[in-house]
Order: sequence, then C-alpha cells, then structure tokens
Amino acid sequence: MTSPESVIVRCQDNAAVGVTFRDRFSFDADSVHYAVELRAPGLNARVDDVVSWIWDSDLAPFLEGLAADYRGWNGERSWRTPTMPT
Repeated sequence: MTSPESVIVRCQDNAAVGVTFRDRFSFDADSVHYAVELRAPGLNARVDDVVSWIWDSDLAPFLEGLAADYRGWNGERSWRTPTMPT
C-alpha cells in the first residue's frame, strides 16, 4: 500500500518493476530526507535516509521530465543530488 506522500515510478513494460520514494521528512530548510524502495521480480530493496539538498538540486524539473515522458524514452536518465558544502 502506498501513502499519499509517496511517488512511484513504474516500468511501462512490467508493472512489477518500479521505484518508490516515500517517508519524506525534513530537519531544516536546506534538505529533504526520504526512503527509496526498488522492486522487480526477485528483488526488494530499501535505502533509508537518502538526503537531497534543496539548493540547486533540480530534482523537481527532473521528475517533471520523467512524468512528461511517461510512455518511455531511449537511453538512460540520471539525477544526482549536489554535495553538501563544506
């Protein structure tokens, strides 16, 4: 079951394959913490406390692009959170 705060990305060809972003929380205004769950036949994995830094992350436009191309695309797309400044 998925909570309303979850974001799910599913494979168009196999609904059993997907990624879920869930359990979002924040300690401050500079970061967002969340869990990432991966699933596929024979695979269930979860990484807790993934951190995204809000400044210059461009995560929202990246996810908007995935949503706009929900029917699929060629090649690989990736997004990476900026590193925390020292």
